[in-house]
Amino acid sequence: DRHLLHPHTLMTNMKPHHLLRGVPLFLIIVLLSLSSSPFLSSCYGAAPIPGFRPPAVPLVVNDPYLSIWSFADNLTDIQTTLWDGANKNLTGLIRVDNVVYRWMGYDTLTSPQDFPPVQQISVTVTPTRTIYIFEVGTDLQLTVTFFTPILPTSHDLMSRPVTYITMSVLSTNTHHVDLYFSASAELAVQSVNESVSWSRQQSPGGLNTMRTGTVAQQYCALAGDAVGINWGYLYVAAPSSDAQMAQCVGPQADVRAAFVKTGTVPNDTKSSPGPVTPSYPVLAVSWGMTVTPGNTIEKTLIIAYDDVYSMNYFGLMMKAYWTQLYPNILALMDKAWSDYPSLLLEATQFDVEFFEKMTTAGGDKYSTLTALSFRQVMGGTKLVWNSQNSSIWFFMKEISSDGDVSTMDVIFPASPFFLYYDATLLQYLLLPILEYSMNHTNVLYNLPWCPHHLGTWPISNLRPDQQENMPVEETAGMMIMLAAILQQNPDWIDFLVSNYWTLLHNWGEYLLSSLPDPENQLCTDDFEGPIPHNSNLAGKGIIGLGAWAQILALAGDFEDHEVAFYEKISAAYAAAWMQLSNPNNTNHYNQRYDKPGWSLKYNLIWQYLLHLKTFPQEVFDTELAFYRTKLTPYGVPLDNTMPSSDIDSESWVFCFDRTVTGFAELFGLLYDFADFTPQRVPLTDWYWVDQGTQRGFQARPVLGGFWMQALLQKV
Repeated sequence: DRHLLHPHTLMTNMKPHHLLRGVPLFLIIVLLSLSSSPFLSSCYGAAPIPGFRPPAVPLVVNDPYLSIWSFADNLTDIQTTLWDGANKNLTGLIRVDNVVYRWMGYDTLTSPQDFPPVQQISVTVTPTRTIYIFEVGTDLQLTVTFFTPILPTSHDLMSRPVTYITMSVLSTNTHHVDLYFSASAELAVQSVNESVSWSRQQSPGGLNTMRTGTVAQQYCALAGDAVGINWGYLYVAAPSSDAQMAQCVGPQADVRAAFVKTGTVPNDTKSSPGPVTPSYPVLAVSWGMTVTPGNTIEKTLIIAYDDVYSMNYFGLMMKAYWTQLYPNILALMDKAWSDYPSLLLEATQFDVEFFEKMTTAGGDKYSTLTALSFRQVMGGTKLVWNSQNSSIWFFMKEISSDGDVSTMDVIFPASPFFLYYDATLLQYLLLPILEYSMNHTNVLYNLPWCPHHLGTWPISNLRPDQQENMPVEETAGMMIMLAAILQQNPDWIDFLVSNYWTLLHNWGEYLLSSLPDPENQLCTDDFEGPIPHNSNLAGKGIIGLGAWAQILALAGDFEDHEVAFYEKISAAYAAAWMQLSNPNNTNHYNQRYDKPGWSLKYNLIWQYLLHLKTFPQEVFDTELAFYRTKLTPYGVPLDNTMPSSDIDSESWVFCFDRTVTGFAELFGLLYDFADFTPQRVPLTDWYWVDQGTQRGFQARPVLGGFWMQALLQKV
């Protein structure tokens, strides 16, 4: 019954274990592939827009180091890379009746002309999957799915450094087909001159695993922004029970040549360690099979990375959270493999519901762009275990704009993503900063405001005199995020009172003394330098005072009438802000108190989220009407100084329009930018809105700000 087998019917009416009962896995894969195709959209209207062209496509994106992308329209057009463009080669070949084609990239020692590419029909990006469909010749279809179940609703899943790659072959005629996949040792080094070793091992659960990593294994020693990991081990694994499979670790040219000649890789391992160059060793898997008309054959492998240690927090070495759940990476991969069918169903339902909810919240362009951004946000983070206090901690990397650890004004714009799914995750993100501020590290922090960041990824070691100080920006951001967390997790107030109450009181007093005019401070738009008398920054500080009043109220702290005082003073500061920002009562509020000009007052959106009444509605209405007069084909400028903008900030001011149709119309400009921009990089947040070109930054997790629109409708 075609209706009964429709993926939406299956997933909405049945539990995952019921779905599996009696249904062949290959059929499940076919159904789930359909659920991310235009077929889905025609059935119930919840899918990415067909034909959307991502500026870069996420393939294996788990954390800042395991972040592999394709920077092209077609998966065969270019080598796969780290988020910064450094070669991290994944290669895919298919051999049909002895003729070899490429379906992914090309390795370092191969020219793309060596093997013809398959014809790519489509690429679809959902939150958890990237699905490519290819035609090989005239009668064979290859579907390749990169599946990363990095669900923010499960600490276990979001911590697993695992991506599944599934290759499904379907033909209208009989063919002998050989499939090939390889991952280069480049994934485990920063420099190809570093020496690596490699080995094979069977897991207790029956996976044939291959691994490679540097000989030196200097954990968390190399810090920086555009820097690859050079410790820990890359793994590729597939089930030993598959008689059609062969595996090999060895020099790239030898392994590939054997496959081209015979359709299989040598089922052995070249054991001599050495530098990556010139041999470029690969972890390779091949399968040989006969494909008959109408019968889909699918093969799946796991690619994983065991970094051994993930973060160095002021000398405390922290491991990934998954190490608390599994004794070793082999046990984790065994569990990942046994979970695969049910996880695929769970994640596919997550994707289906995602598109339904996001389309309802902001339209199809909104759901399509947030789907592309999902793994970019999660891929900028690392969930770890703090062995010192036996708790989960969470870190975020300021990717492509310094490589800083847990930058407050990167966490702040990303925070709507975590507030939407699980506010506890935002708690975990703020804990390392609060602990540093309380001097619970080997560095004395003695500044009266919230710090900017903790160090350079993956090392937290920053002294206060090394801080890039943004006093009002970061202090107000902390207060606002704490208040937003407490909206969802009010019981957390007891923890804050017990551990950080004096600190928070001091920060509240700092905001009070620094407003309503923050004078000449840096803000998150630090690429413009300090902006004296910055009205957007002042607005954030004033809302931060209102947030502090909410925190005080929840704590039951009415001593000296503090709650009423902070509520009253934030309202008075807002009135002063209106006069200082618009002394001549014009059609907008100025960028600066002391001179004419305009800017996006994106920080004010938090008033809606916290249900404050600090600024009157006329401020939002006036600003939004003015922004509409400044629209370009690809967005709205950040201010009057130049035609560039921050895409996350734009998305927040577009939320000033509280109608879905109005927001969707404005957000569509951001979608149009992503679909057009000629710079093929993971979506930038800093770009020229008149030309649709990148100004700087890429792959940053600040795109979590896109979730503000959905969050406003949820809380």
